[in-house]
Amino acid sequence: MDIRQLRYFIAIAEEGQITGAAKRLNMAQPPLSQQLKQMEEELGIMLVERSGKQMVLTEAGVTLYKQALNIVHQMEEALSEVKETGEGIRGTLSIGVSALSAYRLPEQIRVFQQKYPLITYKIWKGDTQLLNQWLERRTIEVAIVRLPHSLNNCTMIPLEEEDFVLIVPATSPYADRKEIEMREIAELPLIMPSTPGLGIYDLIIKEFSRLGVEPHVICECPDISLIVSMVASSVGSSIVPISAWETHQSEQIRGIRLSGTSIYSSAAVVWQSGRHLSKAANRFIERFQRNSIQGLSHPE
Repeated sequence: MDIRQLRYFIAIAEEGQITGAAKRLNMAQPPLSQQLKQMEEELGIMLVERSGKQMVLTEAGVTLYKQALNIVHQMEEALSEVKETGEGIRGTLSIGVSALSAYRLPEQIRVFQQKYPLITYKIWKGDTQLLNQWLERRTIEVAIVRLPHSLNNCTMIPLEEEDFVLIVPATSPYADRKEIEMREIAELPLIMPSTPGLGIYDLIIKEFSRLGVEPHVICECPDISLIVSMVASSVGSSIVPISAWETHQSEQIRGIRLSGTSIYSSAAVVWQSGRHLSKAANRFIERFQRNSIQGLSHPE
């Protein structure tokens, strides 16, 4: 079994079918099916259970998939390290980010790029569940998320703490307020900046519960750009981290500071514990580690 076959098996495992895997690998289906058959014959064990066009990994298949990910990643890192000799760190850095944590990523990349100009980037945007899957599959090496998070087996570096702010339509009777009590917000039609079971959603709901009020939630949406558009269209109001508001300010909405509450928001850089990381990913993480030690979270 060679590295090429391992790449084939990873595609089959992740796509769940020969058709999708062949399309992803840009090859015909029959030779891919033959490669899978050869791998099973070589190992003397079934790697997938077939049900029509769909395939589900057997226990042995799951083991091979995990090992294949490690082997392919280590091979890619070895090749990258050879190329780095005498040329500086290079390769592709894959970063995942949640919608409410993306505000400082462009500046972080700009500064990082100045020091490591040979590195290219792949940015993946998704909610916590998707980021968790991408980290486990090695689609991404690091992620920037909002706390608290529910990622599995991850190490993290917390970034700065920041307040929440209420954003309302410019036509709202509250638009001229500089400050508003958290209890008052419960009466407004609210667009929650997350979904149930995820960090920010649960954080806000628990705070309303602590204050003895029940919020009037009319919509749940994890995308800050869409939230801002809905607030601007007078669909409702929302509670977002102040940095998210500052990044998406608009003439159609107003930001109001919260009082009567001690909740705050924080982002974090996370990666899978005990997993081999590329040099590019390690250098990227080191930037945040230095800033954390210095009590900073913004680029140098």
